[in-house]
Amino acid sequence: MKKLLITCFMKKLLITCLMILGIVLLPSFLHAPSTDGQILAQSTSAIQNPTTNTIATIDTTAKLTLQTPFNTASQWANGDKSLNGILWDTNHGQKYFAIQDGKFISTDPTDTWFVYGWFGSLAAIRESYNIKYPEWQNRHNGIDFAGREGIDVTSASIGEVIFAGKKIGNTVIIKNDDYQITYGHLQDITVTVGQQMTTGDLIGHLGKTGTTNPHLHFQLDRITSHTRLAVNPVPLLTLDWDTTLIPITPSNSFYAGSADPAQQPNFTW
Repeated sequence: MKKLLITCFMKKLLITCLMILGIVLLPSFLHAPSTDGQILAQSTSAIQNPTTNTIATIDTTAKLTLQTPFNTASQWANGDKSLNGILWDTNHGQKYFAIQDGKFISTDPTDTWFVYGWFGSLAAIRESYNIKYPEWQNRHNGIDFAGREGIDVTSASIGEVIFAGKKIGNTVIIKNDDYQITYGHLQDITVTVGQQMTTGDLIGHLGKTGTTNPHLHFQLDRITSHTRLAVNPVPLLTLDWDTTLIPITPSNSFYAGSADPAQQPNFTW
């Protein structure tokens, strides 16, 4: 009995630690400039797909439309190449991302944010340097937007604040009908529990609380009395993906299934 209790405690501790960190990590070799323009294989016979019985068939598009959780467009200028960093291919050509102490650093005051971790079976999760997500069958349960510390994070929908405090760092959760939208790793929180939100209202500022690299963890769940469903936010966001900066990295590629971020399936957890 004692052994069972210890095992359960260790499992809960592991899951809690993963939720606190909640980030697709930078590769360990990023202490020096490198080039990574290779997209890892989307699916091979040696890689097992996620458990198929957790793929949801529930229609989540009927009730919810999400706005970008920022009041600024995606922008990240070429970094200062006298600083350590990495040269990556992106959907807008090659860009140099300056990195200091394992963190993206902004070298231009116009920098805002970029995608650094889609929802789903990310190739980066299979890399030795990255944390794992056993609670979500080794899938990322949100989108990570890396960005400049201190930029405004705004509500992507209407709803009520049901949590404002420490969870994955400074965290705000806003409820809209059956949906809960989680905003994690905030620098600070500017809302209170019970507050009614409209789309575009300020909820805090982008930070790195509870993690290592400045980013917003943006998570959408549909929670009912019978189901806890991790929902892919990509097809629900009214965002111009063509103008959004997306580096071609393992954190933005998939180890299984479709190569299209919008096609990553929802899953129960």
